[in-house]
Amino acid sequence: MHKQRLFIAIAGAIGVVAAFLPWISATMPFFGTVSVSGISGMVGDGWITLGLSGAAAGLAIAKGDKSQELDGQMKKTIGGIGAGIAGYILFFMFIRAEGGLSVMGMGVWLTFLAGVAVMAMPFVIKGDGGFEMPTKDTIKDDLK
Repeated sequence: MHKQRLFIAIAGAIGVVAAFLPWISATMPFFGTVSVSGISGMVGDGWITLGLSGAAAGLAIAKGDKSQELDGQMKKTIGGIGAGIAGYILFFMFIRAEGGLSVMGMGVWLTFLAGVAVMAMPFVIKGDGGFEMPTKDTIKDDLK
């Protein structure tokens, strides 16, 4: 399997696991520390990121020749999914955070990082399997 596809699948798997980790952790008097996962009934936002992360990992593994890098259209699709994950977390979790960022659990941060990684991997890992910091011009060439 090409390194690009492998790293996208790993980042997607981290996003799937992060949906089950604590998204909100707060210390309350008489109750102690209370943690709520992303897929629990109180938060529920983890279902969306779970589906998006699973879709990114699945597309990277199942679509096309696994020994080749992603083509331009798949890079757009997977990059868009990663941007959707990161954007969803930024908008819905950080703006809605009533207790501030201190109550955000490890699951939110891992989901955000997984979304950024899914978005960046198609452009950071090149066809030869090497890593390269993307520029505006290399991203335009990759999307052709």
